[in-house]
Amino acid sequence: MSLGVTVLIPVDLSVINERLARKIAELCFTGVGAHLAGDPDNVLAETCRRTSAILEQQGIRVVQFWGMYDPIISTDEMVRRAGVHRAQEIIRLASQLGAAMVGIRPTSLNPEFTWWPYPDNYLPATETRLIRSLREIASACEAHGVPIALECHVTTKLDSPKTVRRVLEAVDSPWVKVNLDPVIFVDSITTTYQTAALLTELFEELAPYIASAHIKDVYVENRHVVHISEIIPGDGLLDFDAFFTGFEALLPDGYGFIEHLPESQIPQAAAFVRMKLRQLGISIH
Repeated sequence: MSLGVTVLIPVDLSVINERLARKIAELCFTGVGAHLAGDPDNVLAETCRRTSAILEQQGIRVVQFWGMYDPIISTDEMVRRAGVHRAQEIIRLASQLGAAMVGIRPTSLNPEFTWWPYPDNYLPATETRLIRSLREIASACEAHGVPIALECHVTTKLDSPKTVRRVLEAVDSPWVKVNLDPVIFVDSITTTYQTAALLTELFEELAPYIASAHIKDVYVENRHVVHISEIIPGDGLLDFDAFFTGFEALLPDGYGFIEHLPESQIPQAAAFVRMKLRQLGISIH
């Protein structure tokens, strides 16, 4: 396995400098995930070349790249098309940056936030629009030579391994893969206590499509009614033995990314991941 981190790269690529690259290298990460907050049309090709060069000098590559876009499952066709177009432009920018893949969210119909739940997210018509949008986005993947990895979540249409598999088969493109993030498929307290079974299902359904992984942990809070939250790897209930051995069997050179943590907790998370990989006899590349 190769290790990356997603929380140290700023959303403004122009402020990435040698000092930040050295910090990432000192933490022994060889890959990063980068989020772009603004319009990809406003990012110059020269900025991409400079960013890549600074990171490469420290042996670091941009593996995952994300950006913001309108809901690609919107019932408003103009909004849906705008979201698809922006996603396509993010892929174009990723190619200039030399990114290995672009993370694509299924988005939500909730007007408050792209990840928040909404009842219509789960309708068959929503799935139809998602498939259409992903097929259109895949055309940009082919044009620019950059695949996409779907980001999933129980709050979205991509809410279960079986649903994700069905969507991937319907899109039917070699450019469309999936990012393996077990925690975001935890949909109940029972699942939280049985993550080995969840991981078995994930690998059985999605093995041919997995392109990368996100590493985090999960726990149940002692609160009413149900509160299932993320936590630093090693402090929760996720079966990391099943997670890491399954991923290694599929992608021994694939990247696992530590994410959603404050910078102060990254060393602890990285230390746990490396310790667990050593215990399992898995090499870190």
